[in-house]
Amino acid sequence: MPKAVSRARCAIYVIIAGVLFGTTGTTSRFAPEGATPLSIGSARAAFGGIVLGLIGLAIWAKVRRGRTAIRHPHGKLVTAVTVFAAAVGVAAYQATFFYGTLVNGVATGTVIALGSSPLFAGLFEWLVLKRRPGWIWLAATGLAVVGVLLLSGNGSSGEATNLLGVAASATAGACYGMYVVATKVLLENGWHSQDAVSISLGVGGVLGLIMLPFTDFTWLADPRGIAVTAWLGIATIVIAYTVLGRGLGGLPAATAATLTLAEPATATMLGVFVLGEQLGIPSAVGIALIVVAVLTLSLPSRDDTVARAELG
Repeated sequence: MPKAVSRARCAIYVIIAGVLFGTTGTTSRFAPEGATPLSIGSARAAFGGIVLGLIGLAIWAKVRRGRTAIRHPHGKLVTAVTVFAAAVGVAAYQATFFYGTLVNGVATGTVIALGSSPLFAGLFEWLVLKRRPGWIWLAATGLAVVGVLLLSGNGSSGEATNLLGVAASATAGACYGMYVVATKVLLENGWHSQDAVSISLGVGGVLGLIMLPFTDFTWLADPRGIAVTAWLGIATIVIAYTVLGRGLGGLPAATAATLTLAEPATATMLGVFVLGEQLGIPSAVGIALIVVAVLTLSLPSRDDTVARAELG
């Protein structure tokens, strides 16, 4: 039987995922010389996705007699397409996000990717699930996007913005939105969150593994490279996507995408306390706006108790 899960608890799951996602940039700064954004992203997706896939397979094999996890209410082909869409979203996000930050800088690339992801998630959820986001989501998302813009500072070094980089960053936002909505579709069709996340990320890990040989991955022979990859794979893939999947079971996809904007706030704070970067007034205001948006979307509503999926 589905378990009733409070909105606040689901929101906490998603916020935890956003915080873990926010460690990605700081962790990658400790990668050995020669590690490129694309190779780091591919290694992260490959290692984390495959580990998560193996964990999911082990869990499914152990408890398969006690639950019916793999359901195909609209046919196996539609289910396969949904899983593949989620996997492609994860794998393509790595390449497009890191390319956008490489071309236009971390600030501009991150703002475009993360700022657009809730909007894409809301659009996809409207088109696929016929569920239009409400005014509270719109207001909170607007606050969060402004907060992300403030966190970026000027977001420019005086050079013209590369349009291809802008397109890549926006594509990254769309890819994340696609993953969130595709996973939500699986959950609403009776899938257990662990199965949905493990299968999608497992396939995404294979896609990342396929991309890895096309990058310079010699830095993985360095112990520091192994440590960086291990953290990125375990913390920002295995744990982060697992708790994100649990949170998605009780929240609209658009709301979950906005809550994960805790990521840039976390990245900024880590930059200050770990990397010794300076926190200006605009950045402090940006963090405050994101916190307000996240708290707003975490408040109980009429549908505070939900039982959309079995999250246990």
